[in-house]
Amino acid sequence: MISFHGKQYLILMLFLLLLTGCGSRRYAKKGLEFEKAGFYEKAADMYYISAVKNPKNLKAQVGLKKNGQITLDNKLEAFMGYYNADDIKNAVYKYVESEAFYEKVKGTGIVLDFPEGYDDNYQEVKTLYLERRYKEAYTQIDLEKFTQGEEILNEILLLQPGYQNAEELKNTAHYEPIYRNAKGFLAIEKYRSSYLKFREILSKLPNYKDSKELSELALSKALITIAVVNFSNRTNQKGIESLLQSRIEKLITESKSPFIKLVDRDNSQQILREQVLAMEGKVDGINSTKAGKMLGIKALLTGEVKQYNTNISNLEKVEKRGFIKEVIKAKDDFKDSVIYKKNQYFEYSQSNSLFCHFQFKLISAETGEVMVTDALSVETSDRISYASFEGNKANLVPGYWEFKDKPSENDIIQDTWTDRNELQKLLAGRRQLKTLDALSLEVQKSISQQVVLKIEKYDPER
Repeated sequence: MISFHGKQYLILMLFLLLLTGCGSRRYAKKGLEFEKAGFYEKAADMYYISAVKNPKNLKAQVGLKKNGQITLDNKLEAFMGYYNADDIKNAVYKYVESEAFYEKVKGTGIVLDFPEGYDDNYQEVKTLYLERRYKEAYTQIDLEKFTQGEEILNEILLLQPGYQNAEELKNTAHYEPIYRNAKGFLAIEKYRSSYLKFREILSKLPNYKDSKELSELALSKALITIAVVNFSNRTNQKGIESLLQSRIEKLITESKSPFIKLVDRDNSQQILREQVLAMEGKVDGINSTKAGKMLGIKALLTGEVKQYNTNISNLEKVEKRGFIKEVIKAKDDFKDSVIYKKNQYFEYSQSNSLFCHFQFKLISAETGEVMVTDALSVETSDRISYASFEGNKANLVPGYWEFKDKPSENDIIQDTWTDRNELQKLLAGRRQLKTLDALSLEVQKSISQQVVLKIEKYDPER
């Protein structure tokens, strides 16, 4: 026996088949009207749509066979007209159009008659046309009209893939302007822009002229080598500055930006500290800058934790008054009865929060200029709310009662699905707050990501 869903599926499929059949017949009817009027190509188009919609439509197949052949013959006749008139471009594209039409009809299972002799004529005019267009493309590129040259070469390769060295010439037409643009950026010291342009070339043509060498030169000039000066801490939270520093250093090391790099800071902290002081005018700036250059440092990253506050509230406990719902099964055909017994349960709530204010600066080791700076304030918190009941939780219903041992007009029983569901969520609620250490990790992660993102977005060429 077919299931209910199976019947629904069959009805839907029959309905879709009926619609398809109706659509096929409608297009076949339009095809016949165009055929009678002598518009054979339009008739072929209608019969084609009809045959696609319903491959078993015999009228569509017969109509497409007849009108398709007439249409193909007309296209081939037009091709020969262009051929005999030495109009090689129109001859080429009319033949291509004829082939495309033939293949389109063939896709329905109907094979039209395409005489073999036409192909020799096509190859003849195509050879002439490609030779002419290739010379035009070469001339355009020689005149440094690269866009026009590339358009011609795209046409050539569409008509005959692999034609002579058209692919190589096309690469020249496309990438030579980019190459020149990249060299131009390099000359005016826009090293980032230059590097990105060279990479665009190298991603497709690894050996294009001297792009690789110039790309490496541009990157070496654009690269910001960063040394991190030990962060300071103005709060009572010991070690938070070191944790932040380690996270930021790790993210810089893992950064996908080609323009930033963390330098090795082993045995260099004293020099770095002196260099920062030099920028503030507290030590000899000349000697400090020299020391920084010796370490290959282009920028110094400093940071300070200015504020770090934590708060954990007391666990709040509130007595709630509800009901235990009991269903008494009735005998015979009588309805079940429901009674509500007054009871108590408890709701608990607690929260904690953490706030951190951090300031950082990325400073040029050569000029003392502040390249990137920001003051970041990040706060995170956690809160728990849950209910506790010692009895059968599934039968607990929220509400309110005034007196436990006698009814009152103020008693409220909230026995709706929504009310019960909300209470069940509280009864199953999370009872453990996130620790301050966990919140601290969230804050560190947020701050370090923001710091590195701002450094990555820094672009001296803007």
